[in-house]
Amino acid sequence: MKAIMGARGLKQSDLASALGLSASTISQKMTKRVAWTLDDIEKASEFFKVNPEALVAGHGFEPWTSGL
Repeated sequence: MKAIMGARGLKQSDLASALGLSASTISQKMTKRVAWTLDDIEKASEFFKVNPEALVAGHGFEPWTSGL
């Protein structure tokens, strides 16, 4: 998630708003103190307009594969 957020110039607060979570919760998920749920991943994939697998596997949002 950090990589795609950086590539798109987004902040954790942007993702938090899109997922309906607090910035604190997103911070905890980013540092792996709290696990991502399937619902979180689904909502994030819709927000980023990528397949959920891309977020889990850490690839699939590169500019040459997704049209960024």
